[in-house]
Amino acid sequence: MNKILILDIDGVLITNPSWKADRIHSDGYSEFNESCVENLNRLLTLAEFDIWLSSTRRTVKTLTEFNLIFKNRGIKKQIFGFLPEYTNCRNRKEEVLKFITEFKVSDFLIIDDDKSLNGLESGIKERLILTELTKGFNSEKLKEATERIKNCS
Repeated sequence: MNKILILDIDGVLITNPSWKADRIHSDGYSEFNESCVENLNRLLTLAEFDIWLSSTRRTVKTLTEFNLIFKNRGIKKQIFGFLPEYTNCRNRKEEVLKFITEFKVSDFLIIDDDKSLNGLESGIKERLILTELTKGFNSEKLKEATERIKNCS
């Protein structure tokens, strides 16, 4: 079974400050930070991942539309699925926990900038790569993710 990559977009692949409008790609969707995309592609060569999108942006596009957006930005792997929209979850931490429990996920990595994830229990938090909004999945976070993959295998 493949590892699960629970992936956010804003603050991971899109690194614009929240007060600034997104740069728009020729396909009409937000531009991704190219070095963050390169780092994601490097990570995807280290293990077989199924990408599950956790971004709130998952609520406004279909899986097919997002896979085209990822392809247009040079991401080498398609998105496997979206985290379900759980109506009773108040934050990303609760969504991730419910997903892990419901789908019985045991081999995973989370890449997100959502600070609520700091509240995860230690066994899950050790699989979290917490990025910063304007830095995203930079080379420092790629190194951290590489170490996590080695240590959690």
